[in-house]
Amino acid sequence: MIDFTGSAFFSSTATALVRLAQAAARPNFELQFNIAQNTALARLDKEIEAFQDDDFGRGKTALLRVKATRLDRELAEAKAYKTVVASNRLTVKDALDQLDALRALADPASVSEFEAKRSELLETLDKLRTATTSRLGAPDGLRQAKADGLAAIEAIVTNDFATPADIQAAQDTIDGLAADFTESLSIVEINQDLTTNLVKSVDRSLDEARLKIDDIEIAERKQQIDKIQALQERTATILTSVSLAFEGAQALSDFIAQNTVLPQEIEPGSVLNLFA
Repeated sequence: MIDFTGSAFFSSTATALVRLAQAAARPNFELQFNIAQNTALARLDKEIEAFQDDDFGRGKTALLRVKATRLDRELAEAKAYKTVVASNRLTVKDALDQLDALRALADPASVSEFEAKRSELLETLDKLRTATTSRLGAPDGLRQAKADGLAAIEAIVTNDFATPADIQAAQDTIDGLAADFTESLSIVEINQDLTTNLVKSVDRSLDEARLKIDDIEIAERKQQIDKIQALQERTATILTSVSLAFEGAQALSDFIAQNTVLPQEIEPGSVLNLFA
């Protein structure tokens, strides 16, 4: 004899358990999924923080940075020397013009003009920048020429240029100074050309070193960015796969439950209604 009461109880209990399992499956999955997702995001955050703190190839560019620092100092030195040379070139040319004018004024009729031009020349010679020494350029002799020029020009005694000998002595002094400054000017101009080329060369080398450093750092950044993007894509793929797998498993579970354990819905008019 069939125990309909016990069978009905068993069926009711199984149905309840199945429905309970179905109802609990999604919240449980979502809880575990959120934990996994948060773990993955935390790992991504660490990667991004490491990316922000990275030195981007400073180890690989250490020697280049040392070279760039040295070139930067050399460039600053060359530019400073170039400024001094350019200034001295103009000053020497002014001094030569003034020496020429001063020689023409060595005459009893133009003593006052001579004195005025002498004062102007002394001011010009005082502008020569000879205190700064540099390893760049050839010795131009300006230090000695300046000292000799100041002393010689100040020592010229006019006394109204009383005799031709006085005038000739003054002119000889001026001619000697003009020769010294002309010789120095030729060296100064050579140094100016050399220094101009040096500045261009060092500047170009410095730019090349900096470009190499930038290229290495950019390559390092790209590697880090690619790494993070790959991790993001891999994480997204894994999470998507897990989600799809759950949905597939849940659909299969629902199908099995609906077709084996849970009560079947019988269409009205079906012959099975006779046993319902």
